[in-house]
Amino acid sequence: MSDNLSRTLILLEHLSSAKAEGVTVAQLVERTNLASSTVYRLVQELEGLGYLRKASDRRLFPKFLFEQGMNVGGVDIGRLTEACQSISSRLIVASEFIALRRENLLWHIAEEHPQQSIRLRAGVGFVRGAYELDCITRMALAHLPIRTIEANWDVAAFFDVGVSGGKVPWDEARASVAAVDTSDMQYDLMGNAKGVRRFCVAIHGTGGEFVGLLTAAEAATPLRDVEGHVAQVRAVLLETKGAVESGAGATSKALTHNG
Repeated sequence: MSDNLSRTLILLEHLSSAKAEGVTVAQLVERTNLASSTVYRLVQELEGLGYLRKASDRRLFPKFLFEQGMNVGGVDIGRLTEACQSISSRLIVASEFIALRRENLLWHIAEEHPQQSIRLRAGVGFVRGAYELDCITRMALAHLPIRTIEANWDVAAFFDVGVSGGKVPWDEARASVAAVDTSDMQYDLMGNAKGVRRFCVAIHGTGGEFVGLLTAAEAATPLRDVEGHVAQVRAVLLETKGAVESGAGATSKALTHNG
């Protein structure tokens, strides 16, 4: 896929998801990580073609619907949306489905709970480079052959999760990725520089192929019972992972459980 087409699709996804509340150009720049010049140009073109309405407060309202009809490895977007809703409800957290596109992570789903203690910057259509070695990067890269990463990625660009953000030498990054159990949960207890702590599991298709990442995201506040909390999140994520991967019937049964 060309870079121009990829940028356009990302912007269309994010505009469409803001149909009810609208979105400003500044918000689009922040949430998509696209260059401001790119966002302004594409918005002007869409507005000129009649696909956008600009309100008096400069919020943009799409006059179209755009959704990727994703069905990867036998898993469709509707099932993943239900999974995120279930995780959010059961744990009172945000839940996301994130895919890997070349060297970037793309947010397909972002389900937030009204009682969660933090609001996420990342929403549907958000794009982030996959060089911060947090749990979602580690889990995604664990599904790629090391030789593929070394041939196509800037292996000198990896950096630590959290406020320090120090550079991580490739030998250390490679060891961190190689240590990941792709059938289990990954997490970052201390959280990232934005104060968000994520837990994630990988979703695999019917042929065992990597589809994307299912997360639970919460404020990185101190925990009274670390082991108990981690165990609770692991149980919910792995149960939901199993339900999604096993098919629609099992998914429906598991995702309605509120215990």
